[in-house]
Amino acid sequence: MRFKPKAVGVLADSQFRALIISQAVFDLGIFMRGTANSWVVFELTQSQLWVGLVAGVRAFPILFFALAGGVISDRFGRRNLMIAAGSIIALASAVTAILISADLLVAWHMLAVSVMGGIGAALYGPAFYALIGDIVRADRLTKANGILSVAQTTGEMFGPVVVGFVIAASGAHTVFWLVVIGNVLGLMLLLRVREPERPVPDASDKKASFIGEFVEGLRYARDTPPILWLTILVIAQNLFGVAIFALMPVYAQDVLDIGPTGFGLMGGVFGAGTLIGAIYVSLWGIHRRHAYVMVIMGSFWDVGMVVFGYSRSVPLSLGALFVMGLISMPWVTAVLTMFQQAATGKMRGRVMSLYVIAIGTFPLGWLFGGAVAEWLGNEEALVISALLGTPVAFVALLLSKELRQA
Repeated sequence: MRFKPKAVGVLADSQFRALIISQAVFDLGIFMRGTANSWVVFELTQSQLWVGLVAGVRAFPILFFALAGGVISDRFGRRNLMIAAGSIIALASAVTAILISADLLVAWHMLAVSVMGGIGAALYGPAFYALIGDIVRADRLTKANGILSVAQTTGEMFGPVVVGFVIAASGAHTVFWLVVIGNVLGLMLLLRVREPERPVPDASDKKASFIGEFVEGLRYARDTPPILWLTILVIAQNLFGVAIFALMPVYAQDVLDIGPTGFGLMGGVFGAGTLIGAIYVSLWGIHRRHAYVMVIMGSFWDVGMVVFGYSRSVPLSLGALFVMGLISMPWVTAVLTMFQQAATGKMRGRVMSLYVIAIGTFPLGWLFGGAVAEWLGNEEALVISALLGTPVAFVALLLSKELRQA
């Protein structure tokens, strides 16, 4: 019998294809901007703490506005909100490019544009992930999320490599102008995606207020296992388990002495691992007990961080980053699928806003890592990060029967 990848059926949907292509182009710009941000900030300040701070402040608008984005998405629709929010993200990159080109950029400017990008991400994320749930059948969500991971990680692999070469050849301002172009192309492709038909409310139904729908979403999350535990768990792992990202510039420049091109290579190798992991997930899926996948992959991640922290060998450091990227994709797919499967169509935008909030705390993990490294040292920061990451997941599994069954 001829082998037929499980992803083929999902990709047969033209709406899903258009959405994924749009996101792939947009994500390339996202990863290029993130890599360029960390390098520019480190050049301005020579501080791991500042690298983490600029990345971390992006999380605050996500925490404050993502729930509102979920309500807007459920109330008024997905696509137009995504276009408006994506335009804000593109504007943040344009402002950065202009400031660098005019030689006016100072550290606090990076804080401001990071907040602007965070506002765009807070509004964009719930609508995007809910739209996937609208388009794709429930029994195909794991495969669809695997394909999404392939699209995202292609940008994660190539983005940092491109940034390293562009910074070395032309300067950081060119990177940000390229990001703006990528953002605009992604938004143009998004115009090809149709807004799904929404059920017509019964004439007897009373339209809830914005605040009422906001509160309704929180109650649904509280009363629907395992959403609450899952949200807490993902927040904890993103806050305390990702210190490595704030330290990559200092390892490239001072520890491994490989400069901006090597810094881009580090990100590219990590991205290559994530791409291969994403391809595997899109073709073969993951184990049906998603919570166990999350814990096991997280344990490998923690070991990889410690190896990277104490390595003084470029091949070993790159190997650790590759393995970490490889196992991150089953983790991300398991988490996203658990959130999507726990939501009804009516509540999907609000539930996915909790996913965006949980994942959105990831930049605060940069702040945590940068601060601990500044105060205690690079290796110590990575060991502490490993000890505070996945062990929290074991506790959650012990305390929540619903999470063990997810």
